[in-house]
Amino acid sequence: MPDVEQRILIHSPHGRDAQVIQNVLQAGATPSLICATAEELLTYLAEGAAATIMTEEAMLELPRERLDAWILGQPSWSDFPFIVLATKQSRRRTASALTSLQKLGNVILLERPVNAETLTSAANAALRARRRQYITRSHLEESREMHDHLRMAQIAGGVGVFQLNVASDMLTVSPEFCRVFGLPVSDRLAASMVEQLRHESETSRMSDPDARRRRDAPLTVEYRIRRADTGEPRWISSRAEFVKGPDGKPLWMRGVVQDVTERKAAEATLRDSEARFRALTQTIPNQVWTATPDGAHDWFNQVVLDYTGKSHDQLAGDGWGNIVHREDLPRAVQEWATSLVSGIVYDTEFRIRRADGVFRWHIVRAVPIEANGVITRWLGTNTDIDDHKAAQAELARLNASLGQRVAERTRDLDRMWRLSTDVMIVARFDGSISAVNPAWKPLLGWEEKDLIQTSFIDLVHEDDREASLAESARLAAGLSTSSFENRFRHRDGSYRVISWTAVPDDEFIHAVGRDITAQRAADNALKDAESRLRQSQKMEALGQLTGGIAHDFNNLLQGITGSLETVRRRLAKGDTTDLDRFMNSATNSASRAAALIHRLLAFARRQSLDSKSVDINKLVGSMEELLRRTLGEQLGLKVIMGRGVWAARSDENQLESAILNLAINARDAMPKGGTLTIETANATLDEAFVSRHESLKAGEYALVCVSDTGTGMPPDVLAKAFDPFFTTKPIGQGTGLGLSMIYGFAKQSGGYVRIDSEPGKGTSVKLYLPRDLTALEEPAAPLTVVAAVPHGAGEIVLVVEDDPAVRMLVVEELGELGYTVVEAATGLAAIPILESTQKIDLLVTDVGLPGMNGRQVAEIGRQHRPGLPVLFMTGYAENAAVRSEFLASGMHMIAKPFALDELATRIRAILEPALSGTAA
Repeated sequence: MPDVEQRILIHSPHGRDAQVIQNVLQAGATPSLICATAEELLTYLAEGAAATIMTEEAMLELPRERLDAWILGQPSWSDFPFIVLATKQSRRRTASALTSLQKLGNVILLERPVNAETLTSAANAALRARRRQYITRSHLEESREMHDHLRMAQIAGGVGVFQLNVASDMLTVSPEFCRVFGLPVSDRLAASMVEQLRHESETSRMSDPDARRRRDAPLTVEYRIRRADTGEPRWISSRAEFVKGPDGKPLWMRGVVQDVTERKAAEATLRDSEARFRALTQTIPNQVWTATPDGAHDWFNQVVLDYTGKSHDQLAGDGWGNIVHREDLPRAVQEWATSLVSGIVYDTEFRIRRADGVFRWHIVRAVPIEANGVITRWLGTNTDIDDHKAAQAELARLNASLGQRVAERTRDLDRMWRLSTDVMIVARFDGSISAVNPAWKPLLGWEEKDLIQTSFIDLVHEDDREASLAESARLAAGLSTSSFENRFRHRDGSYRVISWTAVPDDEFIHAVGRDITAQRAADNALKDAESRLRQSQKMEALGQLTGGIAHDFNNLLQGITGSLETVRRRLAKGDTTDLDRFMNSATNSASRAAALIHRLLAFARRQSLDSKSVDINKLVGSMEELLRRTLGEQLGLKVIMGRGVWAARSDENQLESAILNLAINARDAMPKGGTLTIETANATLDEAFVSRHESLKAGEYALVCVSDTGTGMPPDVLAKAFDPFFTTKPIGQGTGLGLSMIYGFAKQSGGYVRIDSEPGKGTSVKLYLPRDLTALEEPAAPLTVVAAVPHGAGEIVLVVEDDPAVRMLVVEELGELGYTVVEAATGLAAIPILESTQKIDLLVTDVGLPGMNGRQVAEIGRQHRPGLPVLFMTGYAENAAVRSEFLASGMHMIAKPFALDELATRIRAILEPALSGTAA
């Protein structure tokens, strides 16, 4: 007890009574404190005391309300003792005085005069009573602490407590009990509320009223429920006992419950893990075994049984000792016993007898498997090292002459150091040189004394220092260097290119450098020659290309100009006979010229693509008859349509042209006959594949594969197949643009082309086109035959074209068709017209205008005239490569050269919906 709780307070403010009482208590070694005033007494009572001795008159002078409040405020264990020294007139004590004594509660009343023995005895009795109260207080505090600990343990462990009245089937439960079952927290529950949570797979493990009354209800049991709040299946562990009455019948069933779902899952996982472990150890080639904590071997995989020729029962327990060499057995047993006692890994070597009687050396290791710090099993392996042992013996024999060989090797290295024509260096990782060989003098002009303790970095060309420092850092990290090149300064100020091989040890870099200055000069000269050769080849190919194009264009121009000249002469004579033939000839030549320009644009990846959803199977199917006519009778055609082939996002006309071009190439590669196969399929390109191809994206693609059984291509030709200007056909039969056009079309469409070919085994070209992930918006409109060129009705058309001839033809044609035409030669000239109040029904503009292009003109026009219909004319437009991306709503495109009838039809198709208010 604290000291303040052992003292006796003395309160007698009149006379010498207080001092006398204290002297008596001191004689009995009892601590005391004199309280001179009522205020002091109340203060020290609040601090703590064992008892109080006071005179009756002093008691009557105390402030009763404060004293009574202190007495009533005592804890339940406290009954503070008061020793009151009464006067001799106690029989004449007033009612007020009696009431005051009664309110003190625990009072020892002594009449004066009081001898020392009586006073000491009363004081000791009060002290003993107070000490018992202190003991009660301690017990109460311990009980409260234990209750708190139990409650916390129940919460932490998820343990619910219950008591079931067998007669009424009513449960008295803890809050944790309710949480285990997912029930609302309550002190009392009907047992049926819990029993109805029984899982549908449970049969008889959960108790019921009849079983409890028969006293055969399961007491220690685990069963499944479905939680009341979530319906989730859970495992519950229940531990209970019966409390019986005098007649032996159960009155109560009390116990605890706990959710053990996680433990049951862990047990299932453990069983599965053990099954997998046994299956695994039966499939690996190593010898595997297990033992109990006391060292008895209890399991062996089949490899052990096959190797030793013994059965499991012959090896179990201590039977394994029968296959150990008798010279090794005592040591093996002793080390095994040491590991069992200490728990350290068992790691030793001994000889084990094989089934044929031969003993071979093995490394035997076993590790303890622990759970909660306790060894539950040993897992061991036997690894055959007999061949390794034999090698060690041979190594020991060789090491016997090691000293002699080291001395010889040292002399060889010393000779190499002195005689080598390559520079050798030993340097620290900070670059300071510790040793150099004599080759530094003839190669770089430096003496050994010039270099020792200097930094080799000072000799490195300033452009190579950063890379050299990075390589030194790699060496400091323990990595080796091979063929690292830098430039070292010669004593005369020139630089030599040195190729280094270096290895590090704990403190130094050891490096050998070879002078490759002449080799690098030769390499650079060769590269320069190769570059000039490639440029020459390009120029030759360009000459071939331009020659072929010039030849074709001259023929086409001849057909156009000759036909027009003939028409002009006949018209001058007034002769109109057979003019259509010459006009058709000029028109055909112009169409062929447009096709040639189209191929050039495809090669340059600059043609305008009308990308939309294309049904690959439908497209290939529609081309089958055309391909058969193209191939001829001596070649077979096989078309293999994949099932469920995705729609592709592409230009249908360009794709058809590409397939036809590939078919023609295949036909030319099979002069003696063969088979052309066209296949369609789906393909998914992953990140690993597309990372090797610039601008190609991972994803889903529709695939068209064109394969032939022709001559094939050797590797050097295959490597150049897509190169522009490259062709294997004779001069005049090809420009080298065919495969380049296909390559450009595929790349522009966001796809990819791959060629596989082998001489004598044919060629396969795979064309990957990105999958169209959007649904087809509308079915294609049926083709209609236009009876006549549609005319206008005075609509106002603004034509913007920088080429005077083209502008004149368009303006003239539109005027003849009944349109009112306003013309402008440039985009800047068209802006004031668009900004004016003049009515304009349609803007027709070239895309490739000088300065401000056609799309910019259209954007400015729509700022002043929202929804203005626009028709773009394009012969070449880099920014209009993909029409769906270039065109906004209400914008259309027509490719040059175009027939004027086609222009008239397109304009009418644009204006009619716009004027009727139905345009998109």
